[in-house]
Amino acid sequence: MSEATCSEGRGPDVEAPASGDAGNERGDSLRASVRAEAPVLVPLAVAVFAATSYFSGPPAWNQNSRLALTRALVEQGTTIIDDYHATTGDKSQRDGHFYSDKAPGTSLLAAPAYALYYGAGRLVGADAPEVRLVPLDPRDPNRDPAARRPGDRLFYNQAYRTALYVSRVGSVGVFAVLGALALYLLALRRLGDRAGALLLAATYALATPALIYGSALYGHQLCADLLLLGFAGILLGHGRTAMAFGTGMCLGLAVLCEYPAAVPVALLWLFAWLRRGTRFAVVAALGGAPAAIALAIYHSVAFGGPLKTGYDFVYLAEFAEGMRVNYGIHAPDPGVLLELLFGAFRGLFYLAPVLLLAPWGLACELRGWPPGPWSRSSGTWPVRQVAAVCLGVIGFYLALNAGYYMWDGGAAIGPRHCVPMLPFLALALAPAIRAVPRAVLGLALLSGALTLLLAASAPEAPQFGDPLWGHAWPRIWATDTGYTGPANLGRMLGLPGPLSLVPLLLVLAWCYAQARPHLGARA
Repeated sequence: MSEATCSEGRGPDVEAPASGDAGNERGDSLRASVRAEAPVLVPLAVAVFAATSYFSGPPAWNQNSRLALTRALVEQGTTIIDDYHATTGDKSQRDGHFYSDKAPGTSLLAAPAYALYYGAGRLVGADAPEVRLVPLDPRDPNRDPAARRPGDRLFYNQAYRTALYVSRVGSVGVFAVLGALALYLLALRRLGDRAGALLLAATYALATPALIYGSALYGHQLCADLLLLGFAGILLGHGRTAMAFGTGMCLGLAVLCEYPAAVPVALLWLFAWLRRGTRFAVVAALGGAPAAIALAIYHSVAFGGPLKTGYDFVYLAEFAEGMRVNYGIHAPDPGVLLELLFGAFRGLFYLAPVLLLAPWGLACELRGWPPGPWSRSSGTWPVRQVAAVCLGVIGFYLALNAGYYMWDGGAAIGPRHCVPMLPFLALALAPAIRAVPRAVLGLALLSGALTLLLAASAPEAPQFGDPLWGHAWPRIWATDTGYTGPANLGRMLGLPGPLSLVPLLLVLAWCYAQARPHLGARA
């Protein structure tokens, strides 16, 4: 059988029989695997953290809405964002008060990092995060940000920008690292060799929109990595109670960050039940309960009931009208689906061409090729079952996005509502890595270059034109960064144009040099 074509698998998708101590042995095996892979995992973690921390996009509505809730929780102990609502149009209004209209998970996970920043700032007497109005007409006496008129703009002080950066790095950035490490371990079990696993994990983390949205305070990438961590817990965690509970926690937090994640979470829980048994599934459900309780409490406090969300009280009329029926979700539009995948406006494959290999890989895996390697602790990798779960998650997000009234995501880069499916799509690169590794590497380098260019220009591309050549390319060459300020650390160091990315490239090259001597051995 040729490894370059799809064919039937050669091994059963079953686990090896387990003894009474199987749970302990497998839990110990997972810890031993993490220790054994440390020479690769540590450089990968440094590379992903460096990349997501390198970019610092300007304040914008989506991020500001989440930061407003974080600030309200930390500074005032409330869900009301009245003192910060002028910074965003992504908000709700109920009983005369303003609230973030987003799912609260991202804001809650950012709260510890912001609390440290806010507390340290008060301790040393630093400036507080502030925003002020810069009117179009300098003679205009209006200086109230909440009374902004056409042509006026908001000026955010450095403390505000730093608060946004710290909050994002301490939440989205941390989970971006954990997600990349989890995907490496999954790919290692799938492929059986370190070089292929590193290529797959690095491609996902550094050469897809995962990097772009891992560099901003959105909920999409947090949701993606939490779903990925839950998936890894099911496949690698085995029977340990603590691992089952942690798996449930990750899945619960995914829904806390993005409401639509409830559907893939249900699918993953069903997979956990079928693969790991009733006890694992019950413990996982208990692990997800705290997030469900927190969500119900937040909805009750902010919106008057556990099933009421911010989208029921959207403030801006144009958004409220779009979401009036079924929250703006309708039957998928095939034309929109093509735009989401291949269009130059929001197309995923246009911005990350390496992912073009994933559908072929998914088809191969649904037929069982290449068969997964056998592991003493995990048995045979369940090729078909994993592919079916990935297909379910991918299909859900594509259908959801293709039927959403604002399918383009507003000011965005790529199909941002599809970001939570990216790790499941990336996992389907395994057959291509086995059959044509050089093609994967070449396309990954191309995708990585495009992704770095896009990340350097911030995730809020205009709602028109080509985000790559019409938005990112001119911005990377611009000598004046404008009132929004520099969007990456290289610019802050005074490096012009594409040279601003050189420090990050040097760090990534160093990380690869540290991992390379350990890539020859097979798992």
